[in-house]
Amino acid sequence: MEFAKDIAPIIRKFEQILGLSLKIFLVTATIVILVGIYVANLIYGDNSLHRLEYLQREKESLKQEIHSLKQDNAKLHKQYLEWSDANN
Repeated sequence: MEFAKDIAPIIRKFEQILGLSLKIFLVTATIVILVGIYVANLIYGDNSLHRLEYLQREKESLKQEIHSLKQDNAKLHKQYLEWSDANN
């Protein structure tokens, strides 16, 4: 228990400087660290904002490709109908 007696004045001084108890400080610091880790995971993790932006760009690219392929399909279908009418 010598350690507790030795550290008690340091803890009291620390509490006076902070204006709150050591327990409250440690709990608050822990919460801040955990929230920071959570936010970092949201930004840089597997399901992050970067991934969302990439998937949105990919979606737009695929929509453009679908539109282009539909136009090509319409042209080819028209050619097929013209060819089948010419052969009948």
